Amino acid sequence: MANRNRQPAIPDRPKALSVTGFSLIELLVALAIIGIASAIALPSYQNSVRKGNRSDGEALLMGISARMEMTRYQTGAFTEDLTELKFASASGVTSKEGYYTASVVAATAGCPINTCYILRATPVGGQAKDGILELTSTGIKRRDKNADGDATDADEEGWK
Repeated sequence: MANRNRQPAIPDRPKALSVTGFSLIELLVALAIIGIASAIALPSYQNSVRKGNRSDGEALLMGISARMEMTRYQTGAFTEDLTELKFASASGVTSKEGYYTASVVAATAGCPINTCYILRATPVGGQAKDGILELTSTGIKRRDKNADGDATDADEEGWK
């Protein structure tokens, strides 16, 4: 009766091989997730970088504007020649970080250079998708988002 509680001996089974690593399907799923996340995040990141770089163009226009006002105070008129404001070139002044090139918009009957000016900063390189910045002698700050040369379109905006 003592053998009743004993279980019969089970022969030793070979231990299963332990598998480590990833299967091809798991790897492809992980890559797909990373690709989708990148496709969503990258445009937002690039837009944020462009928006941050916009301050480079804004600073350039504000610096030129300050020199324009000083010149008008000293001479009685604004100037279209940026070398008179102690810049290296008459037009096409490059911003400190190199993201924008600024110039004075040609005088018109409605905005003669002796009493009025419009400064324009055109983005270059990777910043080109950001649109053109403008600053007027009256302090109006415009951004031509679609870069069509008209910063007064209905969908355009001021500096933000």
